[in-house]
Amino acid sequence: MCTTPTSGATRRYAADIVALHDRLSHRHLRDHLPSADLLHEAVRGDGLVTVAVATEHLPHRYLLGLQGFRLAQYLQLGWACEEALHRSAGFCEPLQSLHHDDVHVVTYSSRTGRVLGYLSLTASGDTEPRELRDPDRSRFPVETAHRVDVFDSVPVPDGVRSDQVRELKRFVHSRTLTDKAQRLRVTLELLLGAGRTLVALEPAVRVLVGDVEEQVALRHLLLAGLDVHLIEDTRPWLPDDDLLHLAYTRRGEVKPFVAHVPDRAELEGRVEMLEATLASEDLFAATDAFSGAVRGSTQRTAA
Repeated sequence: MCTTPTSGATRRYAADIVALHDRLSHRHLRDHLPSADLLHEAVRGDGLVTVAVATEHLPHRYLLGLQGFRLAQYLQLGWACEEALHRSAGFCEPLQSLHHDDVHVVTYSSRTGRVLGYLSLTASGDTEPRELRDPDRSRFPVETAHRVDVFDSVPVPDGVRSDQVRELKRFVHSRTLTDKAQRLRVTLELLLGAGRTLVALEPAVRVLVGDVEEQVALRHLLLAGLDVHLIEDTRPWLPDDDLLHLAYTRRGEVKPFVAHVPDRAELEGRVEMLEATLASEDLFAATDAFSGAVRGSTQRTAA
């Protein structure tokens, strides 16, 4: 549990894990990913590299590194439990929680080897596609944490199956990113990678779910032009022995969301606009223009 004062040994252990992942280099990640396995690739002249790849195609050591990057950022934010980590002798988020077809979108510097940003598009975990009203379908992590069926609150188009839904998770930036322009660039690279992934995936993803703080990650969804349905008045909770239970007690109010994904033609148009935005000399002005053109929205519904 993380409700009592943390011991010096536990704090040192957590600090050592953060330092470990800060030293790791992902400089050669792209070299170990066959082009046929990539859902997205962008190599920029300033050394930024972004790739999108499924769990099953990531070399094990890089998968451990990315799970460690996620953990290190949450530790620094105070959203991962140092005691649970120390007690388990862990050094990354558990691999058992991953599915073979989860997609990892990663932006890193080929010059320093540092991961600068990350997000995942998590699959349902069903061994075969199920109807969303099927009581036996696997629950997405957001549904488990908030103890709701998100599709009770926000209806989705007829015929959508569980393999056409992805949970957007762990949209995180490296804590080393302090330059606002660089941070925005990484955000846009991750959104571009997610957009190209959604264009490429079969069957087509028609719905995104997840949970967000309104003043943080929600802005990224609106920037991408999504119409976001927030589900109000849930009480998220994870057991005290869960590594990430503090993510629901130390953050601001976190709300589940459901967002319908535009059709492929619309997605392709937004991807091209994002590419043009990233190529602009005035990134902030171009981002404002992009956001104004796609115009995301927020709606609210009770749990």
